[in-house]
Amino acid sequence: MVIRRLQKVGASTFTVALPKEWVIARGLGPKSEVDLQILDDGNIRISTLSSAKRREKEITIKSKEEDAGFLIRRVLAAYIAGYDIIRIDLSAVELNLEGREKLRRTVKYKMAGAEIIEESTNGITVQIILRPYEFPLNKILLRMTDLTHSMIMDICKALISKNRDILLDVIERDDDVDKLYFMGSRWLASIMEEAGSPIDYDIRKGRELLEYRLIFRHVERVADHVCKIATKLLELIDILDGKVLSAIREELERSGSVFVRSINSIGGKNINEANKTIHEARAVVKNSEEIVERIGKDTPEVCMGALAIIADSIKRIAEYGIGISEIAFNLSAES
Repeated sequence: MVIRRLQKVGASTFTVALPKEWVIARGLGPKSEVDLQILDDGNIRISTLSSAKRREKEITIKSKEEDAGFLIRRVLAAYIAGYDIIRIDLSAVELNLEGREKLRRTVKYKMAGAEIIEESTNGITVQIILRPYEFPLNKILLRMTDLTHSMIMDICKALISKNRDILLDVIERDDDVDKLYFMGSRWLASIMEEAGSPIDYDIRKGRELLEYRLIFRHVERVADHVCKIATKLLELIDILDGKVLSAIREELERSGSVFVRSINSIGGKNINEANKTIHEARAVVKNSEEIVERIGKDTPEVCMGALAIIADSIKRIAEYGIGISEIAFNLSAES
């Protein structure tokens, strides 16, 4: 640790001497400029202008197994960790055509701003060109929420019209939510790593980053359960009678309403709304646990397993709404 005394120069200017070793090591001298950043905890960070500019991060992933799923998870982990260039070394393994196609689809549909810039039998190079400041976190979160809620409402429409195409479209849109989730996770990781203060990204305190990471995860899991509901309804929608489909629709609408209200309580730091949402969500959870028993007598036995999965997913959506609402309390305490 190096301690320096402040010196007053003139009527209103204060100066402090920088350590000579630090100045020399960074090639600085008289009239050199440095970057000063006031952090949200009140401290000041000093860096050279060259280090203040973000350098591209590169990583090479060497694959020794033909498991495309394992490789894809490593690539997504590198994306979330903030790497700008991801080199996939396939020289030690022969990845089949199906595995390569899965990898290409992951880059295209799951990794926002990513492009494959080189590809050969020995490897694939992916470059990510987007930066956090280009997409504010709150806009990413709202877009994820809108997409997820529209998926819920479209399932409700399908339960009335028995339109299977709507259900298939809902399943495909889960990829869009995943893409936003991975992008949001990448931005959060980048913000924590970069020298800039979180206040530059509409987050007032570093502790909020952890809360937002949980929110993004909750919304992504809600979308997964909506996709699961749509998938199971494809098996049941032509079998179940209108009374059963109507009961499912009513509970799903209530669960979707709880989810949206929980997100709204985050944006406004409204703990009263968050508290009401928690109570309503608990009622939805209770009803969802009873739905199979209530409508089971009107349901063919062959459908009971799929119906139980749907009821569980409706319950989980409401439970994630409770989790998001509880985060609203945590954020309000930090305001």
